[in-house]
Amino acid sequence: MRQIITLLILVFVFFGCVQKQTVPLKLPQTKEKVNEIKIKKEKPSTEVITPVIEGLKPIDIKVSDGSLDNSVQAIEEDNIQDNVIISEIQVDLAKVKIKVAFIYPSSLVEKYAKTSLSTISGYLSYQKADYDLTIIDSTNESYENINSAFEKAKQNGVTKVIGLFTPSAISSLDKIVTDDVKVYLPLIEKKDSLTSNENLIFGSISYEQQVKKLISYSSTNNAMFYQDTYIGNKLKRAYDASVYDTRVRKEISKTETNFKYIVNDYKLNNSTLFLNTDLVKTSLILSQLRAYDISPSAILSTQVTYDPMLMILTQTQDREKLVVANSIDSVNNELRDEIITFGGNIVYEWVDYSTLVGINYLYYGNNSNLVQTKIIDNEAVYNPKLYRSTDVGFLEIK
Repeated sequence: MRQIITLLILVFVFFGCVQKQTVPLKLPQTKEKVNEIKIKKEKPSTEVITPVIEGLKPIDIKVSDGSLDNSVQAIEEDNIQDNVIISEIQVDLAKVKIKVAFIYPSSLVEKYAKTSLSTISGYLSYQKADYDLTIIDSTNESYENINSAFEKAKQNGVTKVIGLFTPSAISSLDKIVTDDVKVYLPLIEKKDSLTSNENLIFGSISYEQQVKKLISYSSTNNAMFYQDTYIGNKLKRAYDASVYDTRVRKEISKTETNFKYIVNDYKLNNSTLFLNTDLVKTSLILSQLRAYDISPSAILSTQVTYDPMLMILTQTQDREKLVVANSIDSVNNELRDEIITFGGNIVYEWVDYSTLVGINYLYYGNNSNLVQTKIIDNEAVYNPKLYRSTDVGFLEIK
């Protein structure tokens, strides 16, 4: 009898354990579990497509679009759907093919070259262009070096060039540039050249136009500070060409740090003071004028001062009477952001903006609505505007 009872207990325990093990396996999948599985299935396609898009971005030195067949093969190996592959191929085939050379003398313009190049790369990336970008350093502006640089560009099949040369290179460029190439020059004004070479396009902003725009604030009591530098003397010449009745004129040396004897002058009271000085010197002058209670009726400055660093280097009260001229026009947000991503600054750096004007013109072979500044008679025509500074930036004076 004891054996029978023991056997019944063992049977009961056995079947009870089996029942507990099978119940969890019969539960249906929850909604959360289903969603998790869908996400995991969709994720591989996202991971495959992203590298294809990234592959369109140019590198710093030499850019090539690579083989379209290899791209398609890579997609197929990752089991992407056929309609996605067709879409990517159609975009590639729709691209504009363009070969561009960026030529610059590093010993003279190295500080501008990097961001100018970034502007070009950002613009072409925005356009999703199929392009080759060749970078050539001529080191200096000797005829031999410039000629050698252009020969290299021609060997690469380049017909469109952005040349970051100074006005000193014009005579050499006039002889070297032939009808089979278009050259845009961001740093040179057309008025600085006597050449009639139709293949040279001039893109520099005009400080003289900015001074003429600022003259609307000018009075009969004019004063001007300037520096003995390349830009300082250029600003001084632009000022002298437009303002004839200057009562106070002072040169500020590069190493000047004590502005007391310069600004502590009663003649500056109620004057129209033009500051043809760099950003740091301008900031120091503004603060010292207020420190010594000297009060001009207006303080005027050109593109040199159109820089957000001004708000950091000065106080709001220092800038109350300051008016700044700027020739950089607005650009659509997507293009601006793309160029910023690559390292260009078309919002505050006029050389970068001038470079944008040039690459846009060369890309389309004509003017386009993408960039407001147009090329007319082989010259970029800017529209300078006047601004006051605020705590966070510049506000246009309407």
